Amino acid sequence: MAGSSVAVRVAVRVAAVTALAIGAVWSSQAVAQSTTTVVIPPTTPPSSVTTPGATGLGAVATRAELQAVAAGEGPRAAAARERLANGDFQPGDRIALFVQGEPTLTDTLAVRANQILHLANIPDISVHGVLRSELQDYLKQQLGQYLRNPDIRAVALVRVDVLGPVGRPGFYSAPADELASDVVMQAGGLGQNADLSKTTIRRGDATVLTSDRVQEAFARGETLDQLDVRAGDAIVVGEKTPGGNFLRVLGIVAIVASIGVSVVLITRH
Repeated sequence: MAGSSVAVRVAVRVAAVTALAIGAVWSSQAVAQSTTTVVIPPTTPPSSVTTPGATGLGAVATRAELQAVAAGEGPRAAAARERLANGDFQPGDRIALFVQGEPTLTDTLAVRANQILHLANIPDISVHGVLRSELQDYLKQQLGQYLRNPDIRAVALVRVDVLGPVGRPGFYSAPADELASDVVMQAGGLGQNADLSKTTIRRGDATVLTSDRVQEAFARGETLDQLDVRAGDAIVVGEKTPGGNFLRVLGIVAIVASIGVSVVLITRH
């Protein structure tokens, strides 16, 4: 009888602990659902050269920085060598250009086939081999052949697709020196089912940046340019595993129940 009464008391306590555990899990779920957008903590961008006149907050890769990366091996080195050889601008990219006192030249320009810019009343300008960090100085030099001491501002824009559980998925044009995490926030921030640790960057059907690399980039405050994000690339925000909380509840119940069974068996012996 004593053993039975002990077993009953243990069973009651196990049930109470299980109820508390389940309540804690569902309470945490309710708190999580009450907030539909997760704010990414601000980070300090790594020191580097910032494009003059750019509207972003971060840095763009200089030629010297890319040459240092290109001297190594692996995919990042190969990508750096490609940028050094061909430049950053591909057909479909856009450049916001402001020329003081020249309203016919102030416009958002699309890079055309063969990496050509077409400006009103000015011969076409090739941007082949030009990096984003070199764009403003390069265009000032080119326009200086036709204008006296031109005062210009040039900002390279990247058209990025933001997909997954975000507030407003779709295409966004952002300065190349925009923080990658800020582009996600422009899309309405993370939804309640978002899992930032599973976020990747895709180019067509290929994953060009894994979830680990993207998570590192967000934490370090890296920019679209530093990640070599190109027009048409997609930032795919990951989703939480369906039924994750239910599985957590089952796990807690199983652990608590196993403890209760063990105690009962001990008391019977």
